[in-house]
Amino acid sequence: MKNSKRIVKTTIIDIAKASGVSVSTVSRILNNKPDVSDETRERVLSVIHELQFTPQASWQQLASGKSRFITLHYPQNPTRIHTMNSFVIGAAAACEKLNYSLNIVVSPLDENSLLSFFRSGQTDGMILMEILLHDWRVELLRKANYPFVMFGHCEDNSGLSYIDFDVENGMRKAVEHLVSLGHRKVGYISAEPYIFSGKDSKNAYGHTYWSNKGVVDACDSYGIDVICEKVHVLTESIEAKVSSLLTKLPEITAIITSQDTTIPGIMKAILDKGLRIPEDISIVASAIEQMAELTTPPLTTINCQAETASYEAAKMLIEQLDGMPDGEHQVLYPFELTIRGSTGKACTS
Repeated sequence: MKNSKRIVKTTIIDIAKASGVSVSTVSRILNNKPDVSDETRERVLSVIHELQFTPQASWQQLASGKSRFITLHYPQNPTRIHTMNSFVIGAAAACEKLNYSLNIVVSPLDENSLLSFFRSGQTDGMILMEILLHDWRVELLRKANYPFVMFGHCEDNSGLSYIDFDVENGMRKAVEHLVSLGHRKVGYISAEPYIFSGKDSKNAYGHTYWSNKGVVDACDSYGIDVICEKVHVLTESIEAKVSSLLTKLPEITAIITSQDTTIPGIMKAILDKGLRIPEDISIVASAIEQMAELTTPPLTTINCQAETASYEAAKMLIEQLDGMPDGEHQVLYPFELTIRGSTGKACTS
């Protein structure tokens, strides 16, 4: 049996010996402390470069008192599964660039389990996703003075930092586009991840609330009726609800939605009734570009850069942890309307 060669790793002790300084001096240099002469600092950094020394993550964590982990809390939401990859990739890319690691938690949490991430040292900060208008997680972490940012925003955001999509204005753009094509009977499919209990509910889902507001405001400004069909996606069939809506109101010439998971059900319901897209019914949906190009015809969409936005959310949190800007930071990413083959002039027959 052949003897395997043992790989010997360079340690901080080796750096100290090669540089002719103490281990504590090397430690101060690695932690960028000011109480080291320029000459000594340059000599030690030259040895570090020559020996290709990289401090172990555990040593860095011990020295700094931080885990250098942030946590993305993304409770599973059946209305947004297609964008989850983009959110995760963006946040992970920011962590890699800024020398942090990313935890992803998709299960619901209670107060004790949420706080335990901080108390046990598993995370330095948290990105909260799937924000409710009145979100208990936000109030709990704010009261406990733990670092966090939101991907989404509440009804009252005083003193809070967040990044979100401007879905309210995006839905206005969708209605505006259809009105410009002559559509006056526009159906709005609102996929609800939670049991709908009205806009004043403390449990109202933020994305749905702001979407609804954008549609209602746009319809009011153009003097057209709001035709809203709410679908609770865990208990109801989108296809069946859309089919029922089209049977009840055959004068509908267009459908809009802010949740991409509704798209297959909407299209199937339309086609099963022998209707054509866009000749009989136009569709505008919120969807990522890759999905929009896979449908027949390609979808006219309102779209936002999920990966870029989640990158910025992670960066915002890490800057907060590293002591860089103080105060609240609130960013809304605009939706862009991309016109493809699923919209056309309103059918007049």
